[in-house]
Amino acid sequence: MSLSFNLLNQAMLTQVLHELHLGNLQRCKALGLGEDDIDLLQSLPPTTLSRLAHASVPWVEVRIDSPVLRRLIEQADRDEQNQRLINRALKLGASSTIMYKCFGLAHSETAMRRRLLRIESRKGRPHQLSETQEHALWQRWCQLRTQDGTDDQLDAMMLLAEEQQISLAVVWQQINHYSSGK
Repeated sequence: MSLSFNLLNQAMLTQVLHELHLGNLQRCKALGLGEDDIDLLQSLPPTTLSRLAHASVPWVEVRIDSPVLRRLIEQADRDEQNQRLINRALKLGASSTIMYKCFGLAHSETAMRRRLLRIESRKGRPHQLSETQEHALWQRWCQLRTQDGTDDQLDAMMLLAEEQQISLAVVWQQINHYSSGK
C-alpha cells in the first residue's frame, strides 16, 4: 500500500513544483495548498523535497466527486452518440448543407470526415426520383411523422434513406420540396 501512496505523493509534488516553476500560484491553491504551504514548499532544499516525495505516509488525499463524474460520463455518452449520428448521416449521403444545418459542421470538416470514413463524394446533381418513388417517400414520411411523436426529423429522414435505399440528400430535398408545398 505504501507504494501507491509513494507514487501519489511523487505525482502531486512533481505537479506542484511544476506549477510553482511556471508561477501558477492559483493552480497550486486549486490543488489544495494554502499560501503558507506554497511558501514552505518553495523554501525546502532538494533533499527534503525528495523525502517528502518518497514518504510512506500519504499526504495527498484523492476522492471522487460523484456528481461531476456522472455528468462527465453523460456528456461523453452524448458526444459519442452525436459522433455516431454524424457518421451515419455521412454514410447515408448527407450533403454539406445538411451537415451544416444539423450539426454545425463546416464544408471542410464534412469533407475531412468523409475522407476519414472513406466515403467517395459524388459529382453532379443528386439522383432524381421517379414520381412513384416520390409518392412512396412522402407517404412513408407522413406515416413516420405521425408514429414518431418526436421532433427529430433528421432521424426519420435517415430511416427513410435506409428503407428506400436512396441518398439522405435526396430524401432531404424531397421532404423540403413537399413540405414547402411544391
